[in-house]
Amino acid sequence: MRNYLILKTLCKKIYWVGSGNFWYEEGVIRDDNSIFYKIFNHGLFLTYGFMTLLEILAALIGDFPEDEKSDSITFAVSHTIVMIKIFSVISNKKLVKKLIRDLIKVCELYEEDSLMVEKYRIMKINIVAYVFIVYGSTACFVFEGLRKMHVGSHFVTVVTYYPSYGEDSLLAVITRITTTFVLIIMMLTMIVSVDCFALANLIIFKYKFITLKGYFEKLKEDFDKLLETGNPRKAAEQLTQGLIAGIIMHKELIRISTEIDKAFGTILALQLFQSSGSAVSLLLQITLSDQLTLVARMKILFFIIALFFLLGLFLCNAGDITYQASLLSDSIFYCGWHSCPSQYPSKARRNLGLLVLQACAQSQRPIVMKAFKMLELTYATFLLVVRGTYSVFALIYAQNQ
Repeated sequence: MRNYLILKTLCKKIYWVGSGNFWYEEGVIRDDNSIFYKIFNHGLFLTYGFMTLLEILAALIGDFPEDEKSDSITFAVSHTIVMIKIFSVISNKKLVKKLIRDLIKVCELYEEDSLMVEKYRIMKINIVAYVFIVYGSTACFVFEGLRKMHVGSHFVTVVTYYPSYGEDSLLAVITRITTTFVLIIMMLTMIVSVDCFALANLIIFKYKFITLKGYFEKLKEDFDKLLETGNPRKAAEQLTQGLIAGIIMHKELIRISTEIDKAFGTILALQLFQSSGSAVSLLLQITLSDQLTLVARMKILFFIIALFFLLGLFLCNAGDITYQASLLSDSIFYCGWHSCPSQYPSKARRNLGLLVLQACAQSQRPIVMKAFKMLELTYATFLLVVRGTYSVFALIYAQNQ
């Protein structure tokens, strides 16, 4: 599936979950400035915000048992970060629209169908796995609420300041059920509008470098074929023109990388904080509590897996971008310029060599995605975060023994 169709389909889903129209073409997706859509959009996010506020109040001043108090803190921190992530994307809507347009057009003429099929398959596997883990975690929270109700307590998934722990009125029951449905819808908005949207852009951007690498390799093949036909001057001229076009595409990719950082940099940075900080709290909750049921332990484990799985998807795909960008220098250098025939003017050969030298020098400074403009988003960073999280957990756990 081509990038145009992938991103247009994703933008349609983002529209239907209430986050607005991010597509760059007018009239393709419905207008998000209509009065009915604005009511839907504002009402949805006011509901999310109000529930998050109640979670924060529950975490700060609520009087709940130990397990529900821990859940209130977990949800308050996580959902606050989710809201910030959602609004960071929505506030950059114009930039995202431009990013989508530029990302689709660059290298579009040279994308091979087999590569597009591979990209779509990887993207689908990543997204489906993430959705399964997120809703697996949500299901565990729901099952734990049902278990509590079965043993004589009350049903609860999202712990909010109202209703209080001991209140079992009809309004309290309706509120607890309503917040569960809001949680499910909020997870859908987070998955579609933020996490999968950012992930799709990272994967597409990574495959742009793979496409450009293949483009330079094909320049070499075409150059050799023309040399074999006995037309060295045409071969050299075509190589020069192709090399210039490739360098322009490379510069465009470098520029797009800054747009990706502006559009999704906050999301990547917050995910680092959320995965590490929340994981320490959740691991301590498992190890220090003796009263957790199997379902309660499963809901915490699913939550931790979801946090680190998403972080892994972000960091590994960002790391892949750096790796694929670093491979361009070899493809450029071996494009065939050194095989230019002696019949080709010496000045033109020198200019071609200088062009290759400049392109190689530029590609040897590969793109590195960063969080907070300091921490590199690579495979090594993912391992560093996992080890650091475990080290902090082990230190706090040891002090509590």
